[in-house]
Amino acid sequence: MKSYSLNEYEKLAAESIVLEQDKHGVKVLQTPEGRIVKFFRQKRLFSSALFKSYASRFVDNARSLNRLGVITVEVEDVLYCKAIKRALVFYKPIPGQTLRDVLQDQARFDHVMEKFIVFLAELHDKGVFFRSIHLSNVIVSDCSDALGLIDIVDMKINRKSLSREVRIRNFRHLARYKVDQESIRTFGVDRFMDVYFAASKISKLYKSKFAETMAQLIAVEGRH
Repeated sequence: MKSYSLNEYEKLAAESIVLEQDKHGVKVLQTPEGRIVKFFRQKRLFSSALFKSYASRFVDNARSLNRLGVITVEVEDVLYCKAIKRALVFYKPIPGQTLRDVLQDQARFDHVMEKFIVFLAELHDKGVFFRSIHLSNVIVSDCSDALGLIDIVDMKINRKSLSREVRIRNFRHLARYKVDQESIRTFGVDRFMDVYFAASKISKLYKSKFAETMAQLIAVEGRH
């Protein structure tokens, strides 16, 4: 991991737009060139934990998704700024809008929602367990309505397709937010499962159980 000086960081911060921050400081910047810089806290540079750091996971997951043919961010550089104890990942974003935003367009709702459900089934069949699978972490590409993933740190990629239990766990992650619950409810749980099982390699014997679970999940009020 290459080093990044305090002067370089201060220049970057002065020129860029803050997209996200919390009590610990800046989390995401957008540079004047349109690149995204994601910040990951790191206590010290030389540590065995560095190899399992969030920055490393982000980069590894991006590479793994690319190998699987899943659209995601394009990582350009990974740097470490000792002065602020942060790893900085520079990447090109996916040109497009979040799925959550696109679904506000009623004329596109059914088409794009179906594409997402097929996309989710394909991720599960490829062994991708994306714990952050809410609808603002899925991007609808500007050019072709193709779907891609962002905020890809919290992810596990298995060699085999996901088990029934893990798929259900992922549905729980999907139904965490009230606005996403409403999109599923509007589309229809049974219809959601029809599309999912038509696209998935998992046995259709699980279909009624999955539908029952999803109905329970969206019946409980989610986060705002």
